[in-house]
Amino acid sequence: MIEIPVEGRSRETKIRRDARGRWYDDDVPITHEALCRAFDGWIERADDGRYCLKNEINWAYVTIEGPPVLARALVVLDLDAPSVRLVLSGDREESLDLATLREGPDGDLYCDVRGGTLPCRLTAPAMMALSEHLHDDGSGTVLWLGATRVRPPRVSDPLVPFRAAVVERAPA
Repeated sequence: MIEIPVEGRSRETKIRRDARGRWYDDDVPITHEALCRAFDGWIERADDGRYCLKNEINWAYVTIEGPPVLARALVVLDLDAPSVRLVLSGDREESLDLATLREGPDGDLYCDVRGGTLPCRLTAPAMMALSEHLHDDGSGTVLWLGATRVRPPRVSDPLVPFRAAVVERAPA
């Protein structure tokens, strides 16, 4: 069989998502909600480290401004364990890895998701769901979940993968 190259085909696109989570094709807003949700769920890193949209059929490079994943909501399931469930962009859900929690220079909280491969920003609704558990003890932000205290460090670049939040369990 002879392989014939297809002219003009590229994995480069003009598709981009802004820091607020809105999708565009060049400068034209993409407004189809199901397509935007699908795009949110397809964000991955290509082998070269760039962001791409990848599904079962194909993949293509995209530009992502800000965090590639947004925690649109969260639910504190258990204070004793503790267990926090994140509702992510792209209709995905997963547990919050407390050790990856960090505070960006903007005061927003970030974590790593999808097995530590992508950074995620907690949106205002997710932060509100945590508000009764967040405190400032004079040394910075502390997340109190039952007997567990998490001190997310302030970092200059919250989009860099991270695993060093101080997670302490108070004595019983």
